[in-house]
Amino acid sequence: MSRSTHAHSPTPTTSSRAQSLHSSVSHQSNQTFSAADAARHLSQEHVSRASQEMFRKVADYIRAEMLATGEDYKLLENMNIVTKDRYSELAGVAQELMQEVGKLRTTYSDFEPYLERIDEISQQAETISNIAAELDEYTKSLELRLKRISK
Repeated sequence: MSRSTHAHSPTPTTSSRAQSLHSSVSHQSNQTFSAADAARHLSQEHVSRASQEMFRKVADYIRAEMLATGEDYKLLENMNIVTKDRYSELAGVAQELMQEVGKLRTTYSDFEPYLERIDEISQQAETISNIAAELDEYTKSLELRLKRISK
C-alpha cells in the first residue's frame, strides 16, 4: 500500500494503521472516506482504547484499595483478638486478687479479737507506766521530805 495508489491519501502525520483502516473501509463500501473521516475514526478508536485502559487502571486501583482495606480489617481483627485475650487474662488476675482480698479480710476478722486485746494491753501498760511515773515522783518527794526532817 503505497501512498501514491490511493485517490485520497492520508496526511504524512497519519499513522500506518490509519492508512490501513482507511483503505479497508474504502474497499468495504463504495464511499470514499476523507482523511478527516479516518482521523475521526482513529480518534474514536484511540478514545475507546484509552477508556478501556483507564477503566482497567481504575479497576486495578479499586482492587488494590479493597485489598488494603481487607488487610486493615484483618489487622484490626487480630488486634481485637489480642486485646480480648489480654482483657481475659486481666479479668483472671482481678478475680484472683478478689479472692486474696477475701482471704485477707477473713484473716483480719480472725485476728481482730487479738488485735483488740493487744490494744487493751497496750493501754493498760501505758496506764501502769503513768502510775509508775507518778509513784516515782511521789517517792522522790517523800525522800526529800525525809531528808529535810532528818537533818
